[in-house]
Amino acid sequence: MPKARITKTSADSAEVEPIELRSSPTTRLVIKAQIVNNKVDNRKPIKGSLLWQRRKNSQKDEPWEDEKHLKLTTMTAGTGIKLDLDTEEIYLLTQIVRGLYGVYWKNKNQLPKDGEEFELADFAKAARFIDAFGNVAELLQIAGEDGFVSLIQLLTKQENTSKVIAALAGLNLSDLREINALAGIGLLKQVLEIWQNNTSNADEKFWQLKLSEFSFVLSQVFSTPVIMIGKDAHVGGKNVNNMGGKQTDFLLKNVVTDHVLLVEIKTPMTELLEKTRYRQNVFAPSRELCGSLTQIASQKLTLSKEFNALRTETLDTTDQEIRFAEPRCLVIIGNTIQLDTQAKRDSFELFRRGLRYTDVITFDELFGKVDALLNLLRGEP
Repeated sequence: MPKARITKTSADSAEVEPIELRSSPTTRLVIKAQIVNNKVDNRKPIKGSLLWQRRKNSQKDEPWEDEKHLKLTTMTAGTGIKLDLDTEEIYLLTQIVRGLYGVYWKNKNQLPKDGEEFELADFAKAARFIDAFGNVAELLQIAGEDGFVSLIQLLTKQENTSKVIAALAGLNLSDLREINALAGIGLLKQVLEIWQNNTSNADEKFWQLKLSEFSFVLSQVFSTPVIMIGKDAHVGGKNVNNMGGKQTDFLLKNVVTDHVLLVEIKTPMTELLEKTRYRQNVFAPSRELCGSLTQIASQKLTLSKEFNALRTETLDTTDQEIRFAEPRCLVIIGNTIQLDTQAKRDSFELFRRGLRYTDVITFDELFGKVDALLNLLRGEP
């Protein structure tokens, strides 16, 4: 791969010494390129010409002369010009141009200095990613928020992500903040779209799967950073016949203190209250809600009895440190749309506020927190 030698010709342009695509002792095909400050579109800073040159003999100091130009205005109908390039020459041409783009972009859209020389191979590699990140706002306008996130996901799936990291390192701090915010916005939109399309989904396994994929949502409930230790996690309780074991839907831990948290997941369609009044303006919690609370309390009790053994096993097999001190429990269940009267809303609220160590949150409340975070990132009230 050739080097690029730069001669600055003005405040807004710099010439690149001709780079050979094909050569013999007395003939050669070159690209004469210029790097320019394109004030119309700074994404396009390169222009140039392909030239066929000859010289009188093969001596190295013999100057090259351009072939006489054919004026295109003199051509008649049925005539044309053809310049064949083989696969190697096409590849070299694209790498040269890409490398020159990389020189300009990596220099923060500034022309190189007079007399500078660059290894184009290095900049050609960097340009593959810098051209995607060079102007985040324009990329977002073209691809939209969802397309931008898809691009990030595609790049991070490549076998060698060091190139992505190298490209990001060339951005200034404001660009990185913008990328981070846009990626976050796209991810939150994806989560909300799942909710909006599945508000009537009564498949418990579906919600367990989706909340495991987007477990960061649960941090919005606990108000602390959490990570998932296990899905359908075993918390003890088996007897000598390997019977009676208990599982919790999610076993999480606080990433700061290592203390465990238990989560039980139902569906948005699970009933929150009994359909008939218990007394005037009073509704009892539903069988499913009471059962969920009892279930997670039982899991917590079993975990407390067998925690020391489970802690050792977890550390040995996963290298995860966990601690136990009256762990908070969370039940995600139902949808407040069921609470269609003030009496129902009051009954549900009074019931869950009286609970100790266990939080009850509905699916619409959970995703409402996600929506609030999305608005915050967008700068909306």
